[in-house]
Amino acid sequence: MIAEEKSKLDEDIQLFANELKICFSEEEIEEIARKTGFVKRSGKIKAREFVCLCCFMDVEVANNTLVTLCTKLSAKIGIVISNQALDQRLNERCVEFLKKIFEKLLHQTITNNTCIASIWDEYFKRIRILDSTAFQVPESYKDIYPGSGGCSQPSGVKIQLEYELKSGNLVNVEVGAGSGSDNTFGSKIRDTVKAGDLILRDLGYFSFEDFLDVEKREAFYISRLKPNIAVYIENDNIEYYKNGAPRKSSLFKRIYISDIMKQMKDGERYEIKDAYVGKEKTLKTRIILYKLTKEQLEKRSEKCAKNAKKKGIEKSDNTIELLGISIYITNIEEAVLSAEQVHEFYSLRWQIEIVFKTWKSIFHIHGVKPVKIERFQCQLYGKLILLFLSSAVMFKMRTLVLENKELEASEIKASEIVHEYIDRLYFELVKFPSRTFNTLKLVFENVVKNGLKSHRKDKKTVFDILGVRYKRSSMRAKIAA
Repeated sequence: MIAEEKSKLDEDIQLFANELKICFSEEEIEEIARKTGFVKRSGKIKAREFVCLCCFMDVEVANNTLVTLCTKLSAKIGIVISNQALDQRLNERCVEFLKKIFEKLLHQTITNNTCIASIWDEYFKRIRILDSTAFQVPESYKDIYPGSGGCSQPSGVKIQLEYELKSGNLVNVEVGAGSGSDNTFGSKIRDTVKAGDLILRDLGYFSFEDFLDVEKREAFYISRLKPNIAVYIENDNIEYYKNGAPRKSSLFKRIYISDIMKQMKDGERYEIKDAYVGKEKTLKTRIILYKLTKEQLEKRSEKCAKNAKKKGIEKSDNTIELLGISIYITNIEEAVLSAEQVHEFYSLRWQIEIVFKTWKSIFHIHGVKPVKIERFQCQLYGKLILLFLSSAVMFKMRTLVLENKELEASEIKASEIVHEYIDRLYFELVKFPSRTFNTLKLVFENVVKNGLKSHRKDKKTVFDILGVRYKRSSMRAKIAA
């Protein structure tokens, strides 16, 4: 039985290695280089080696000196090039070359054959989480990457990301200026929504039109509701004209969340099954209210004050009054998700925050010094290629650990482990593809040994919320081991 399990594991790793080879073959990279004009004739550095420098070598092209970059090329690959020659190659064509590689990878979605099975698969085919991350860049980039205003820096980059929770796919990615609108991007990707999708978004993407479109496509949404949006229910006491026609003004009765909140206890939930939101009352939805505990309110108030100061805005009295309550709207019926489960499912949105945390703390996507704009863009798209490959490997390892060991791997720990192997993995993919299997097997063994999630008592993980079967291990047991 053990031999059969090992054989199945090796087969899965080999299949994944083959998928990676297709995405990162030397022929594929060279073809893109020629099409974008980055490579026109043979030179000292081949296209695959430039990808290695900009994406996978333990160096940052916009954060390290040209001397360091050239030294790394010499030490790692054996290529000697001058500072000036390297600087000239980090140009617009190089940016376009790296950008095309990333776009091609996005369309390939190499984790299509990888999926975490859930008890909710019958209802939700995909769980799509949309959010953005931003970071400051030198002020000299402000014409191309203007900042968000307020008290923020004049220049910034914002990356929109839609992440599919069950397959680990990066569904939609857009790189733009820090001043870009979240709401606009949410509407831009409407056509990608399919029947059975569950859409999780924060208030920055709030849009009546988007919710109505999700319903039209037979998909589902869970969102927070803005506290200043009017809420109505159907009126029991409708007034009629003499001709028998109902008065439109009497069809609905407005209810005030603040009044309901005053009657609720800390940690209590309250549900309004059939509510209409907004002045036009076009969206009929289910509303779930959750009153925060004192500790939760203190944290939210502190975060709200910090964000308001950062953006240079002042919160309204109504917003401050309603800080103590979370308001959720959804078109999922109670027979499928209870009020408590709606709250838990919305908490899955924080998984994308973990993704962004790894982007910055492990892969340092935000590190940049004042260099020419093309050099910065080479680093930016190089980091995105690195993140794509790392994310695919990390998610595959988590899936294999679940399938073969019935254990839950930590996203952050697994990402740290993958980060240590990623340059070696890329080099093997383009130079020695036959070695890829052994490296992936080694990554898997490291994740099993050092990358498992530390479970806390009474705190649900993603697997718990999704109803994934696995062996739960306590923090104390892990430390003892």
